[in-house]
Order: sequence, then C-alpha cells, then structure tokens
Amino acid sequence: MKAVRIHDNETASPNRYSADNPAPPSALVLDSNVPIPQITQTDEVLIRVHAATVTRDELTWPETYSGDRIPGHDFAGTVVAVSSDVKDRFNPGDEVYGVSLSEGKGSTWAEYAVVASDEVSLKPKLLDWAQAATVPMSALTAWQALFDKAGIPPPDLNRSQKRGFQGGQSKGKLLITGASGAVGAYLVQLAALAGLHTVASTTSNDRNRAFLMSLGANDAFEYKELEGMREEYDIVIDTVGGTVLEQCWSYVKDDGKLITIDSSSYDFVENHRQKPFTTGKEKVQAVFFIVKPSVEELEQLASALDQELLQVFVAQTLPLEEARQAYELASARSGRRGKIVVTISRHNEPLC
Repeated sequence: MKAVRIHDNETASPNRYSADNPAPPSALVLDSNVPIPQITQTDEVLIRVHAATVTRDELTWPETYSGDRIPGHDFAGTVVAVSSDVKDRFNPGDEVYGVSLSEGKGSTWAEYAVVASDEVSLKPKLLDWAQAATVPMSALTAWQALFDKAGIPPPDLNRSQKRGFQGGQSKGKLLITGASGAVGAYLVQLAALAGLHTVASTTSNDRNRAFLMSLGANDAFEYKELEGMREEYDIVIDTVGGTVLEQCWSYVKDDGKLITIDSSSYDFVENHRQKPFTTGKEKVQAVFFIVKPSVEELEQLASALDQELLQVFVAQTLPLEEARQAYELASARSGRRGKIVVTISRHNEPLC
C-alpha cells in the first residue's frame, strides 16, 4: 500500500528522529511498498482510509515515532475486515470515522489502517470523507473538556435545536481561549447547545467575532479586553497555553474550574501552583488532559452532525502525495477555518 512515513536522515547526527530530535517536514516520504497492516487483536477493525487530517506539531509528539512511523490520527474510510469481537458492530463496506490513539497504531496517512474498536463509529451521513475526518480528535477533545472534565451535563440532542440553542436557565459562565481554532469552534458550539453562557476569546475580533457569534457564543473578546477581569467565569477552557493560560487564573472564580488542552502545558498545575498569580486560587479545580477514544461520544457527535446542530470546517484538502506540503500548511499560523485534510485515492482493486 501507499503510506507516508518518517525517513531518518542518514547523514545527520544524531540521525534517528524522535520527539527530542523532531523530524522536519522534508522527512515525510510517500512510500508505495508498505505492507498492509493486519488485525492481530480480537477488538480491531481494518479500515481503507479515504481521508485523514493533519495536526500541527505532530512531528514533535513521542507517539509519532512508534510503530511504522506513519503519522496521522483522525480518519474517515470504509471497513475492510473486522475481528471476532466486533462482528456484531461492523460489516465490510460500512462507512466509518474515528481517531486512532492506540500506542504504535496512530498511522492514518496510509491507504489502510488498523484501529481499535473503541476508536471507530459509523460516519455521519451528511458529511463527505474530508468533512468527517476533521471531526473526531477536535470534537472529542471539546466534548470531554466540557462534559467530562468540567462536569457540564451533555445536551439532549433529541430535544436541542439549531446552533445557538440557549434553552432554559444558563448552567454557568464559560470562557474559551483560542475559540476560533479547531477545538475551540467545537467548544463554542457544544457549550451553546448545553445552555452555557459562552464567551469566546480571540486574537482579533475584526477577523473572528462574527464567526464566533454565528457558532453560538454570547460574546467575544480580544485577549487585551480580558485584562482586568477578576473571578468572572465558573469555567475557563484554554486551548492556547503560555501567557494566556497564566492569565486565566485571574478570570476563573476562586471555586471554579480551569482546564487546558494545550500539549505543552501538561505540567501547568504543578508549575503554576508555585507562582504568585495562583495565590487565593487553592480551590480552583485545574487540570490538563489528553483526549481518549469513545464510541459513545463519536455516536453522539454523529447524531448532532446529522441533525445539523454542529458545523464542520475544512480549511484545505491535498492528496496524500502532497502530505509534506499539507504538514507545512497545518504548522503555519494563519487565519484559516478548520483543519488541513489529506485525501487518499479510492481504488476498486480487491485487498491483497
């Protein structure tokens, strides 16, 4: 099969790429003779991948360098084969989507991928392959931040209305940083559906305010406009990290919740608790987390998407052959909406 793999530079020293020695985009090479992965466990599914997303900074992640060193996590595709434990859930030909997070198996920049059964669900019917591929990692992260970590009751998707639904009493006041990003856009939409008073923060209201309000935000502020706010929010969900995350301690109420998904802030709780700006914030529930697979949540998201309660955003699609360029685009700071997607040609030849 065709797959994009990380090739080491034999002339460099050290020449073995890793999270400590990240590969440059030039190390991404399309190989055409990669063995098709095989089902080896009783809870796995073999997928023919039609689209996969590109995640910024993925070449700095430790898991990228395990297994066959094929990047990629999000996917949308067709079931080819299933193991014994999941024959009641899937049949060959089923259209599915999901996110591969198993150690050594995050490898969806390929024509085929083997994923665990809890990482895959039937694809939303209204979405094409590229649209469906953009959903799992970003939307699951938003879902888990709001409904698992922040403890907000999930909306009843059978009763909710279109975006901007604010039914009943507000369940609290929420601030989202980086609200126009891939995860932030889902946070805004899901929070609105859940009945939260949702405030979005962004680098530019000129560029993003109308967009964020269309997703269901009650208000939008640039970061400089937040300065001086104190104990304003029951929940703050950060997607940015750095100085923005530090400032979030002043925005959250003394008994509130502060959650970040920024990968570089994995140890922020321990570090920040030693700083003066957390004084008086001992009761704040602060947490960093990494998204986990969930069939139930993928199914909930698919239902919301098929009811047109959520919008998806595809910034650009490129063929797998241009994965290197796709990674460079994803890693560049820009004002684009949504994620970069690599598409894999659909062939009619039988699996061999």
